[in-house]
Amino acid sequence: MSLPAADVRQHTPRDLQAYGRRYGLDYRIPGLSPRADAPVVRGLVREFSPRPGMQLVASDVEVLHRYDSRSRASSPLSIIVLLEGRAEVALGDARPLTLSPGMALSVRLEADQGLAASQPAGQRLRALTLSLDEACLTRLGTVAPEPGTSRMHAWPLPEPLRQGLEQALVTPLPDEAQGLLLEGLSLQLLAHGGRVDEPASGPAPRLVLQERRRLERVRDALRHEPAREHRLETLAELAAMSPASLRRKFCAAYGRSVFDYLRDCRLTLAHDYLTQGFSVQQVAHFSGYRHASNFATAFRRHFGYAPSSLPPAS
Repeated sequence: MSLPAADVRQHTPRDLQAYGRRYGLDYRIPGLSPRADAPVVRGLVREFSPRPGMQLVASDVEVLHRYDSRSRASSPLSIIVLLEGRAEVALGDARPLTLSPGMALSVRLEADQGLAASQPAGQRLRALTLSLDEACLTRLGTVAPEPGTSRMHAWPLPEPLRQGLEQALVTPLPDEAQGLLLEGLSLQLLAHGGRVDEPASGPAPRLVLQERRRLERVRDALRHEPAREHRLETLAELAAMSPASLRRKFCAAYGRSVFDYLRDCRLTLAHDYLTQGFSVQQVAHFSGYRHASNFATAFRRHFGYAPSSLPPAS
């Protein structure tokens, strides 16, 4: 599936509008006219059909300008996988969820309840979207979610499956072998993320106002002092909850775990330090990382590029 550099192309607002008409998406590029010729992303977008009624779209692009999208077509089941970069997604008026590398999102969409997504600029974005129609789901013996409302469920991609997808994207194979590989990986994605109505983690806990306020104390502590060495037990005391309750309720309130949120805060802080001209070693220390190598790996996975490649702000 590796392609020559000549196949890498720039995609303008007009290109995105054409994709939108094809896939049922409305694109918005803040600050750019829909008729502008300036590139929004640069890279590869490839389409595959592992079997009838099943479509797999693989994107490997550099985001040059922030863009937003919202779905306007119904879909019985789609599974979105993020391998590199980050994106903000939201369903209706719900709180936005940050997708980070290694996360997957299973969604059922109704035409009047679209999925909104935002991709920030300055990152490499590698993602896969598997879409299945009703007939394909029936043939596979998978019960599609009941119609009536849009639903989504975020889940961690199992490491063996992630490695398989990564390998498939860089290994050149004959067409027949490639098709079999993609079909197998698509079926694995469906096996892990085929249910939207009944997430494996169980129903999200209901949070009363007092619990939300105590969770806000924890979130504020992480956001304002990300470089500190935070312990789950200490944060649980701050929230007046057990560690297990804090883990479960924090994720229900904010869409990610306590320490995923802490990592995001640290990396945002690190990004600011890098633009001020500090070295990678200094930034790792200032941001709460003991080893610069661990920091560099986390930074690249989060933003899609190495910290050493970020120039200071002029």
